[in-house]
Amino acid sequence: MRRQFRITSLLLVTTSLALASDRATLTGKIADPSGKPVEGATVIVYRAGVKKGYSTFCPTCYLDCGKRTTTDPSGAFTIQSLNSDLWFDLVVVRDGYAAALIKKVDPTKGLAGPGILMPRAAVSDPARVVRGRVVDMDGSPVGAVVVAPIGISLADLNGRGPTSIYGTIDGLEPFAVSNQKGEFELAHSQPATGILLQLEPRGMAPKLAALATGTERKMIQISDGATIRGRLMDHGKPVAGAEMGLIARNRGGYGANLAISGNPYAEIRIGTQEDGAFVITNVPAPVEWYIYAKMESVGARGATDPVECATTRDNEEVNVGDIQIKPGYRVRGKITLSDGAAIAEGMRVIISSERAWDSQTAAIGPDGRFEVVSLPAGKYGISPAVRRYQLPGGELDMKILVDSDIDNLAIVLDPAARR
Repeated sequence: MRRQFRITSLLLVTTSLALASDRATLTGKIADPSGKPVEGATVIVYRAGVKKGYSTFCPTCYLDCGKRTTTDPSGAFTIQSLNSDLWFDLVVVRDGYAAALIKKVDPTKGLAGPGILMPRAAVSDPARVVRGRVVDMDGSPVGAVVVAPIGISLADLNGRGPTSIYGTIDGLEPFAVSNQKGEFELAHSQPATGILLQLEPRGMAPKLAALATGTERKMIQISDGATIRGRLMDHGKPVAGAEMGLIARNRGGYGANLAISGNPYAEIRIGTQEDGAFVITNVPAPVEWYIYAKMESVGARGATDPVECATTRDNEEVNVGDIQIKPGYRVRGKITLSDGAAIAEGMRVIISSERAWDSQTAAIGPDGRFEVVSLPAGKYGISPAVRRYQLPGGELDMKILVDSDIDNLAIVLDPAARR
């Protein structure tokens, strides 16, 4: 009941936003690869975002998220009364087909063409599939959860023994969606020992889980998560329309046999409201975090140091107070090529923070010079993106410490080894 009250309160806030905007009717069609209409497919409004600026709500917390309909004999569907100021991601599911995700649909324009559902054959080999059931903390099934694979463990890859692969994986279904019973399955084209999954439920905290392949359906329990709130200030005045970022202090990663180290959650972003306030809901717990203003959104004003905070339990509210914008630091430098060649037009340099999940990109001039401003103090990696050249030794970036302005940073690039 506590979770329902908290989410309901958020929806009441979004209702006032929705009523202030024009409403749109979204139409479209769903077909198979041959163009034949797919009747009886369920089309779900999964998440949303603002067309301009930065969203002040979590992507799945908007009032319109969760609306659904089914396609008629012609494959057509209609979803009425959507906020015309938002874009929407749609999830489409139908028995006998792989789930489809249609991204960033403008409700005032509809689908540019039919959404395509790919036929899905039943999987008879249990070594090729993981089966799961998503439930909440009360054990009740949770439907419409998007389940995406991010890694797979293969028993034997070309005679090299057990191997774990992460990222985009050939032959692995791109995602699944839990049904009303909370059930889902994901298959690979070849036998595997397990699949690492990222679950994205609407209005609840994301979850990472590794499931073994086989006939058994494994239960995955998800929860509400915590709430982090605060306010962005600049010389005593609130800053509206800026974007805040949240990333785990120990991001960790993935290892052999789908082992998870640290908290490798994706960065969460949220916009500040008129009074500078921000509220980040459905934050996983227990996790230690960095929260910061994104450099791109506040660069004209200055920078913020990453603020440390921690979520310890579900339904907790963590108030980080006022986060102050202050003057940032400048890095000026010059890139030269060791063979004396000129730098091609349009090359860039990227500077990335080691604490915040944040970066800036600067153009490299014809003379090799570049400048980056409004940097918070901290350690950074600089990655020159110059075609056919690389840092000495093939390093991906050059590490620097920024605790004052840097005006004469020299970077020499060598010709990249030809492959």
